[in-house]
Amino acid sequence: MKKIIAVILCCVLALSFTACSGSETNEVVSTEPAQTNVATFTAEKKEKLSNKLDDFDGIVYFTQNGEVLFSHAKGKDECGNDLTVESPMYIGSVSKQFCATAVMMLKEQGKLSVDDTLDKYFPEYELGKDITIKNLLTMRSGIPNIHENPELFNDVTSDKTESENFEIIKNWVFEQSLNFEPDTAYEYSNTNYTLLANIVEMVSGKPYNEFVRENIFEPLKTEHTGFICEVEDNDFYSASLTYDTFGYNDDADGVAKGAGDIVTTAPDIDKWMTGLSNGEIISDESYREMTTDYSPDSGMIYGYGLMGMYKKGVGHTGNIGSYVSVDYINEEFGVNIFAVTTKDHNEINNIPSTIMDVLLND
Repeated sequence: MKKIIAVILCCVLALSFTACSGSETNEVVSTEPAQTNVATFTAEKKEKLSNKLDDFDGIVYFTQNGEVLFSHAKGKDECGNDLTVESPMYIGSVSKQFCATAVMMLKEQGKLSVDDTLDKYFPEYELGKDITIKNLLTMRSGIPNIHENPELFNDVTSDKTESENFEIIKNWVFEQSLNFEPDTAYEYSNTNYTLLANIVEMVSGKPYNEFVRENIFEPLKTEHTGFICEVEDNDFYSASLTYDTFGYNDDADGVAKGAGDIVTTAPDIDKWMTGLSNGEIISDESYREMTTDYSPDSGMIYGYGLMGMYKKGVGHTGNIGSYVSVDYINEEFGVNIFAVTTKDHNEINNIPSTIMDVLLND
């Protein structure tokens, strides 16, 4: 029988990341392409970083300009195997940046506009005429978070199909009042990205997973990246992962789609961060749009599936079941950082700032 544990919402983790990273996290994310600066990672710095992260129970992967400068893997996976940097892991809400990128791809193809209102896609949604795709991307829609309403998951279950589960979620959402008038406030809600994933399907004419695989995973050659729904039937994933720590029926088809659905490895997500930020899969203009801060009124820097982080970096935090993760891109210094754990939940917030401080200080 599955163990049902309390889900730590990614918004809480994100706020704690901001609090832990110092005042520089409140800097506005640059909308101009950054110039890569030189910051040498010496042997002494590597030893210092090793000492700082020696006790971290999980995976850390740090690259600069495509070179792996530091990697760390300590502990066991769910099936009792020693962790390696190649171990597949759930990344929770880090998945949102993939969904946002899928939206931007369709925007570049002229198939949608971020100013489209939701009634175009869900004509039965009475409040949809006042909510735009951009409101969903930026967490400024006012739509309640399905994960703050556990009673919904009495009906959304793993024995139903994805379409059946989405119909239940959609009907519930469309009956709710908004928490605030659209675009007047920031409030983290997984529901925004559940709806976005389904809009991607409507516009592309393909299942969401298929669209993301064909347009993101395959071009970037992220061969060990997939989706929660594939874990049980994929030998590589199932040798390390289970659904045992999930709460809110997150393994039920469609529940985490677009919002927290991706399984990946550290080298694969490094390819993703590089491909996203260097123009391989979307234009630089689109990436700048994704990394603009749309909520300066909130104290929370949030773009499209990407939040502002330490030293003007961008990325996202994630939580699903017992898994907590963070990815971090700093274009100025050519840095990508990824970390994931099932144990040291508090420590993971500090890893990007810890690595950047070691890199930049003599």
